Amino acid sequence: MKHLFRLLVFLSLALPSVSAVSADQPDPNVAVARSSLKDFALISCLIAIDPGSSLANDLALSKRAFSFAGKGHYMIMQDEYTLEMTHDPYYETVVLMLQEAQKFIGIMKSGEVSQSYGCFQVYHSQTFDAFIATQDEYILPN
Repeated sequence: MKHLFRLLVFLSLALPSVSAVSADQPDPNVAVARSSLKDFALISCLIAIDPGSSLANDLALSKRAFSFAGKGHYMIMQDEYTLEMTHDPYYETVVLMLQEAQKFIGIMKSGEVSQSYGCFQVYHSQTFDAFIATQDEYILPN
């Protein structure tokens, strides 16, 4: 009986801290959606480096899979009467990615410049993660 009481006391103290930790983590569906939106933007940034290359053609196929028409997780908002686009999380994210990537220059020891360096720097930045989180209201319901 004494052990049962100790177990109950331990659980009553431990469970609130476990739920507090999980409250900081996004819902698994939100995490998947955010990741796919980030991937969509990264792919777009890499395509922009050399749009006519065979690598860009292959990346474009992946990009379609992450898009709204593919297996995308975000809805695109349109005016119901004019069908004019009012918000496109995919477009907004790509625009931000491309603008921010220009701020990072990957200069190699040889003097060559890496354009993809900026794409990866933005992809891993806290600023980009924060922007991605602002798109949560457009995540499609399961």
